Amino acid sequence: MRSLERIIFMGTPQFAVPTLQALVTNNKKPLLVITQPDRKRGRRQKVSYSPVKKVTLENDLPLIQPESVNRQSVIDEVRSYDPQLIITAAFGKILGKRFLNIADYGCINLHPSLLPKYRGPSPVNWTLFNAEEITGNTIFYVNSHMDAGDIILQSRIMIQFNDTYGSLLKKLSEKGAKDILKALSLIEECKDVPQPQNDRYATYSKLITRETCKINWADSAKTIYWKIRGLSPYPGAFSYLKGRELKILEAVPTIQEHPSCGKVVEILKGEGFLVTTGYRLLLVKKVKPAGKPEMSAYAYCLGAHILNEYFTND
Repeated sequence: MRSLERIIFMGTPQFAVPTLQALVTNNKKPLLVITQPDRKRGRRQKVSYSPVKKVTLENDLPLIQPESVNRQSVIDEVRSYDPQLIITAAFGKILGKRFLNIADYGCINLHPSLLPKYRGPSPVNWTLFNAEEITGNTIFYVNSHMDAGDIILQSRIMIQFNDTYGSLLKKLSEKGAKDILKALSLIEECKDVPQPQNDRYATYSKLITRETCKINWADSAKTIYWKIRGLSPYPGAFSYLKGRELKILEAVPTIQEHPSCGKVVEILKGEGFLVTTGYRLLLVKKVKPAGKPEMSAYAYCLGAHILNEYFTND
């Protein structure tokens, strides 16, 4: 029987917050929290700090925000805490071998996919892009290869018909906090039996870029629908209409067909507007015009006069 009393936690975005909170409220309060440096965000470039930093300060926990955790000075500082285990959840940087060797029992990570599927930085987005029916979390021992370490445990959840990137990420983060606590119990009881991943079945989730978010209206209505779900509410799938960027946050594929692509062919009162695609029509239900809040697609139609207009790439 082991007693994990000296834990260091690493995380940055909201996804990591439930895990940090679970550690604090379950007698596993970290000796140290490591998060990314404060960054300028938004159109006004206002300096803000990470959600993990906010929770850390609220709980009066020791905190560092190095530009690189792999610098020798940072390694020495972390080693001074004599950690038994390091826990990471969406920290956002690759950890070097020297850093990974600091803690007695190594480093474990919470990853929101069923590894080896969707290794990489954007697993939840790509899970939805590919219309998966089941997803989940993996807790694994971190090694020098991206998301390729031995698996401690996995948990599964069904993807619901109304799940978006935002809702699914929230479910996985909340479930992940419980998964981490379960993994800690296994490690303490010496019951963890890490299982190697089969690299033959590995897939990778590419980083989400602005190009990823562009809608290709030559794709089928279903393909576009899954892209919209995989990017909603942020960063949002987008296209250009009458020369202005329009993010589409909610849509539904239909069985109706039309020969063109990207044309607004009908306004449905109280529902939205129909757009032609490479295969069948897409009913757009919620949008966000540039510089404005999100709104119903029908409300947008009332002032935008978009009937028979075409979406373009710029």
